[in-house]
Amino acid sequence: MSLLKTRAKLAENAPYTNLDLLNMVDTWPYFSSISYSNHLSKYYTFFVDPYPQPFGYIHDNFVADLPWPTKYWLLDHDAKAITLTIPDDIPNTFETRTKAMRHTLWAGHLQVAAENKKTGVITRRSLYRWCNELFSLLYPPTREPVLELDGCGVDMLGIINESVFLVAFTYCSPDTAATISSSYASSLSTLGRVTSSTSITSLTSTTGTSTATTPLSEIGMSKFNFNQGHTTASATAPHPDNQDHGAKDVRVYLSRRAAWKSAWPSLLDCTAAGGLSASDSSPLEGIVREAHEEVRLPSPYLRSHARYVGENRLQLCETEIGEEGCQMQVQHCFEVELPDGVTPKPGEGDGEVAGWELVTVHELKKKLRMGEIKPASGLVLIRWMLERGLLTEEEGGCGEVGRRLGRRFVAE
Repeated sequence: MSLLKTRAKLAENAPYTNLDLLNMVDTWPYFSSISYSNHLSKYYTFFVDPYPQPFGYIHDNFVADLPWPTKYWLLDHDAKAITLTIPDDIPNTFETRTKAMRHTLWAGHLQVAAENKKTGVITRRSLYRWCNELFSLLYPPTREPVLELDGCGVDMLGIINESVFLVAFTYCSPDTAATISSSYASSLSTLGRVTSSTSITSLTSTTGTSTATTPLSEIGMSKFNFNQGHTTASATAPHPDNQDHGAKDVRVYLSRRAAWKSAWPSLLDCTAAGGLSASDSSPLEGIVREAHEEVRLPSPYLRSHARYVGENRLQLCETEIGEEGCQMQVQHCFEVELPDGVTPKPGEGDGEVAGWELVTVHELKKKLRMGEIKPASGLVLIRWMLERGLLTEEEGGCGEVGRRLGRRFVAE
């Protein structure tokens, strides 16, 4: 795929089937194929001493670009292996490995920043952008914490990266949907955000009236139970679709990515999403944090109402911003039903969300086909529709899509 991950670029080849979207994201060859060996010849296998199994795959370009301090790294160019080591006179611990990794990434970041300043051209964006957010490196077979690293190194090292996604939905009439969309425009205007005419659908209410907001404290207890980490539907609670909603349609809240985002700017996305950081005790806590930061959904409400609907496992041949590399993504997918009058609201942080659209399932499918949604997030929405029985085999190879969303990584 082109490095230009833009809305216009994605729309050029529309329409897409669900399988097309999966093939666009899950690009790493399977190890049993002939192409696997050819593809892997462009990568170094990443190890951490003393663990015997690999942690990831580093593209040749990153190996050539990054200063690898010999104090901490062993490079075997014949075997195409690179190993993080700790000197014999220093204890090999979680803390010392974290320090060694930070030293390496920071040196690389400073080098890239200096070169970009000198040339006036921004290159090697993965290292250029220091994230100031820590992520955990886990040993794949046992999930033992090995070290923590800044987010700029996650894609560069080609390690397993866990992220969290929320699909918020509601049952409402077209008139109510129009009123909700109108309230979004008002909220964004209050925060001084500029949205294009296509950022939010149905900005003007057809009824000309407003809907009172229901205080979350007055909402009843959820029909779902949850466990720490993964929420699951209660054995006795009915599936949300097994209810009579009258003339109301299920509608999904899609967020609009800000225009300044380095990857897929201005495209639609799930309601909330983000990486599972080192400070998150579980995927549930990760999505609670992200949803509070991005769309101001209260944490107590999400903890008691969010439902874990499964995980996608994908392997890509490029970084998040389109450089050649490796991503092993684990997408933890959550859903939450929002009652009438309870809606997402603009976050007060850096403005990662530029707006929202409240869409029907039919409209959601159309936006997926036409390339209006970030592809990786589109697979979360496909997972959600599969789990809810909202897709048919005729709509795009559901059997193969369902199987391939559960890829097993060679590093495990």
